[in-house]
Amino acid sequence: MTLLQRSDPTTSTEDDPQTGGATLEGLTLGRLVELAVAGVAGAVCVLLGVVAVAVPTVVAWVADERSSVSFWQTLGASVDLWALAHRAQVRTPDAHVVLAPLLLTALPVFLCWWAARQVVLNREEMLARSPVVGGWRSAWHALGGSDAVVFCLGYLVAGLVVAHSASFGLAPVFLPSLVIGALLVPLVAVGLVWWAEHRRKEHPAVVAGLRWVEARTPVLVRRAVPAAVEVVVGLSAVTFLVVLGLLLVRGERVLTLYGALDAGIVGTTVLTVAQLLAVPNLMVWALGWLSGAGLTVGTVHVGWDASTAGDLPLLPVLGALPEPGTLPPGMWAMVLVPLVAGGWLGHRSAGAASRLSSWWTKSRIALLGSLLVGAAALVAGWLATGGLTPGLLGTVGVEPWRLAGLLTLEVASGALVVVSLRHLLGRRPARRR
Repeated sequence: MTLLQRSDPTTSTEDDPQTGGATLEGLTLGRLVELAVAGVAGAVCVLLGVVAVAVPTVVAWVADERSSVSFWQTLGASVDLWALAHRAQVRTPDAHVVLAPLLLTALPVFLCWWAARQVVLNREEMLARSPVVGGWRSAWHALGGSDAVVFCLGYLVAGLVVAHSASFGLAPVFLPSLVIGALLVPLVAVGLVWWAEHRRKEHPAVVAGLRWVEARTPVLVRRAVPAAVEVVVGLSAVTFLVVLGLLLVRGERVLTLYGALDAGIVGTTVLTVAQLLAVPNLMVWALGWLSGAGLTVGTVHVGWDASTAGDLPLLPVLGALPEPGTLPPGMWAMVLVPLVAGGWLGHRSAGAASRLSSWWTKSRIALLGSLLVGAAALVAGWLATGGLTPGLLGTVGVEPWRLAGLLTLEVASGALVVVSLRHLLGRRPARRR
């Protein structure tokens, strides 16, 4: 008897309080095999991710005549790059490095998403009819929660084992620093699988589990999440345009720095690819500047009013930063970007509630949406910020808590203004003809 058959109300007493618990399927041999496959899938994602990083790294090593490292040291550097993508700390004899190129982080997320689809959606019960989900245990099994947990643990364990191999090279990975990233990547992938299934509704068991979760999610959250997602997407588009505009305006200086490096064809190509992989980081840094939190690169700080003097690493992309000194007046007007984003959030929040709802009801949706946007900024700021310690480059990026706090305040301000206006206009009595 499968799990779904046990969920049939004619054959199951699942979650019946009078029976004292849920009737769940035991750990049969087939079920143990499914869980083992889920763990192996997580481990395979780690290996594929390392190989995907190692292949271009080894190709660049072979093509670069200036390289003085051995083949095994190059493989160790590939593992270091994979670990950096998970925001792990890589330790060299002289310094400790933390900086996750977020576009490279998208690679393991994509691999885990593809594998998680096989783990969560291709179970035996997916072929059956929609189950009757009567409690959290049946919802957990319908969603493939156990498989997802084993998948994430398999990814974590394999990641720690592979990262430990870099300890035999020149730059070992500090293993405790890898744990959060190695759990976050597969968890995000599983969340994306569930979100996509929520929209497609192709697998009856997962759909039933999601319906149970959705029915028990507060209405306030269900109304705030879509608006918050739209704001995050909108801010991402604006920050991309800001980064692109700065690179175009300061393009001559960026090219000058390329010439000063004289890295050769292979070195220039590798450097360019590395900078492209950090474009999402630059977008988060641009968001920090727009919100007023500022951007810090070692001893250089860029705010609305001025850019301080200091030493910068010789990276061409940093040529887009303004020259030291006072910036043109009126840069504080950049705060209009998060305020307008908050206005859209307020518009969507007011529309999510009924016209006769109270102002406080609409405002709570807007405030929760603002908190969700701030939480997304906090996570993005933490991922996009790194540094090189000890030394002058201890902080490269934004202060995550400062960014999240200011952005939440600005978005909430814009949202409350629009919510108030829409509420007042909606309560006006219609004019008589």
